[in-house]
Amino acid sequence: MRISWTAGILLSGAVILFSSLPIRADDRGVDREGPLMIGEGGIPAVNLLDYQLWDSPGQAGGTPTLLDQRESGRFIVSRTASDTWAVNERFSHLGVGEPIAIPQTDFSVPQDLWSMEAGAAYNHHLANGRDFGLNLGVGSDSDHPFYSIHETVFRAGANYRIPSGEENAWLFFLNYSNNRHFFNNVPLPGFGYFFKTDEDKLQGIVGFPFVSLLYRPTPDWNAVFSIFGPRNVNAEINRKIIGPVRAYAAFQWNAQEWLIADRQDYSDRLVFDKKRAALGLRSPLPHGFGVDVSGGRQFDQRFFVNNSSSYNDVPTAGLRPTWFVQTRLSYRFALPS
Repeated sequence: MRISWTAGILLSGAVILFSSLPIRADDRGVDREGPLMIGEGGIPAVNLLDYQLWDSPGQAGGTPTLLDQRESGRFIVSRTASDTWAVNERFSHLGVGEPIAIPQTDFSVPQDLWSMEAGAAYNHHLANGRDFGLNLGVGSDSDHPFYSIHETVFRAGANYRIPSGEENAWLFFLNYSNNRHFFNNVPLPGFGYFFKTDEDKLQGIVGFPFVSLLYRPTPDWNAVFSIFGPRNVNAEINRKIIGPVRAYAAFQWNAQEWLIADRQDYSDRLVFDKKRAALGLRSPLPHGFGVDVSGGRQFDQRFFVNNSSSYNDVPTAGLRPTWFVQTRLSYRFALPS
């Protein structure tokens, strides 16, 4: 087993819009730098560093030890009243404690799986409240990063916002990726309608291929839900308990994908599909720091090889349910005045 602390602190990669549409919570229960902020026409104005450590001890004869470390960052390079330039990166490492053989094949899951990407983004504020954005990224998701062009990940995206009334807006997207969990290697168009109800109790984006909703019945209670294509679902209910500290219950269903070196079919990818249920606490800290600690159960998990995230009619290596703990640290720092 080759799992090191340095795997979690190396820098390389990108956090991007539309490849995933996360909602991350802050002291108010939701992070305005996610899709809802874009719907409102806002542009991130702070730099961000984020580190996550996820650990599952496994079970003898059932599920091997799994250790997932992820780091990401976004840095504003230039910002004016109409234009924002930013660079971003991400790096992650999934360590598997022992080889996992996929039945009916001669393939075993590598014990070290890496993901890294670096990118840039540009946003231009047009007249009448309209906005236009571009983002690009290059990286590698593989057991041997950048082994060849076939283990290199490329993505490009564009988004356009048109106001509809005082607070609502239409959003249009175009995204390309050669390592997406559906419609891979296809320029994928998308659209959505951003809305707010009275007193902002309910707001969200409804469109294709995603839905992102925030419900805030009281200042202390929040509920968030998002779905992006098939097999990528996030739901959470959280409540403020002491000061800025929030307790939450969450469910996730998603998949990780890697382009394995020397694979026979270059359209195939190794997929790790899993579901998680968790309870946790999160809170902002002084000086722009934040902490999030959670634990729970990972279940209905499997590795398989396919040209999509569907595991129908392909051999799978199923893993038994296992407990996990996760810690997340973040740091936000504003642009110099």
